[in-house]
Amino acid sequence: MKTTKNTTWKQRLYSQSTIKSTVKSIFRSAKEDHTPHKEILSSLKLRVYNLPKYNTLPNYMQSEINGYIHANFDIMREHLEWVHWYDGKFVGTKMKYDKNFKQHLINASEHVYKNTENIY
Repeated sequence: MKTTKNTTWKQRLYSQSTIKSTVKSIFRSAKEDHTPHKEILSSLKLRVYNLPKYNTLPNYMQSEINGYIHANFDIMREHLEWVHWYDGKFVGTKMKYDKNFKQHLINASEHVYKNTENIY
């Protein structure tokens, strides 16, 4: 595979555009497949941050791509909700805090994709 050096403006703009398309693809598939957060991060590292195409871009272009990635993480929040597992059962967002509530029976509280039990 040919190493991209990003020596011309045309090549820099092309590299920036293809990297943004890759980021968009990563987040689109994450929403569809309910990909966990750690896998999204590893995918970004493998398909964006480790590439010479990204590393040879000027700092201001790298910063723009990083901002684009952070914006996509913010958009992911629309697809997530904070839920709980209580006494070994998934209760979702409907945790009952009544007189019989026992804090030590909460097994976990996590962000999951809406209407699923798939942990983000």
